[in-house]
Amino acid sequence: MKHSSVTTPITMIYPRPATVIITTALLCSVAFGQQNDDKTCTSASAECDDTNLETIRLGLEWFTNPDHLPLIVAQKHGIFASFGLDVQLIEPSDHWEAEEEILAGRLDVAVTEPLHLAQDAAKGKPVLGFSRFLHTDGGVLYDAGKGDITRPADMCGKTISYPGSPGPGGPAIVNTMVKADGKLDCDITSYKKHNGSFFHTDALQSNHADVATLIFWNFEIPEAKAKGMKDAAFFSLKEWGVPDFCQLVLMTTPSHFDKRKDVLRKLVLAMRRATGIVHQQPDLAREYYYQHVNKEDATSCD
Repeated sequence: MKHSSVTTPITMIYPRPATVIITTALLCSVAFGQQNDDKTCTSASAECDDTNLETIRLGLEWFTNPDHLPLIVAQKHGIFASFGLDVQLIEPSDHWEAEEEILAGRLDVAVTEPLHLAQDAAKGKPVLGFSRFLHTDGGVLYDAGKGDITRPADMCGKTISYPGSPGPGGPAIVNTMVKADGKLDCDITSYKKHNGSFFHTDALQSNHADVATLIFWNFEIPEAKAKGMKDAAFFSLKEWGVPDFCQLVLMTTPSHFDKRKDVLRKLVLAMRRATGIVHQQPDLAREYYYQHVNKEDATSCD
């Protein structure tokens, strides 16, 4: 999967505290405890030697982007090392089933969205969510400059781009919003489907689709505007009848969590500390991001 090549805002909407235990019927919630007796290393201590660090292979859900800033800051600022961790950030070359990668020993932890975690749990897959680190606004992207879509009801019968196409997810989301806007007679089979993967802006600009979902406000809207869609806009899920699942969480399998609970607790605490830097020193966080992704690539437009 290629990298995005546009500038996006670096200061995101990270929850305070950064890590929030998920407590829903389908998402297994796990409390790490409140004690703060972890042994952390300093740059001069033996624990910081690479040979003494605990390795965590953490799989991203997408290509590296500003949503992953707490992970990047924790790595670049030496926070992971200070907790005795060597966290390896691994991008998927294509879509992967994270729990299968963990069961196969290729990952320890993965980033996912609550929706996917709940879907996997409902299918009986061995998944466990233990921390949220990003909560933003999101929904369905459209180009207001074209003039044919001004409200959710106008999306009835349009072509939808979404990664799971031709599955039921895209039409289910869009039609729920259409009905919430008062158009109750829209037939869910009227929608045309396009699989533009996660490249939502490209799908609209190439005229392969009229709308695209699911997008995060803090990423796709700046990306679309940087690529020339000056009137990029979106309908927010939470405002039009769809539960808000625009979040990123960490997940693993229950058995893997039991085996590495102490190490994963340190991961959460390190990310919490890194999120403090994102809020308090945004310029430093931005510089770490540019270092990680190569600034020239990150600030140019195709």
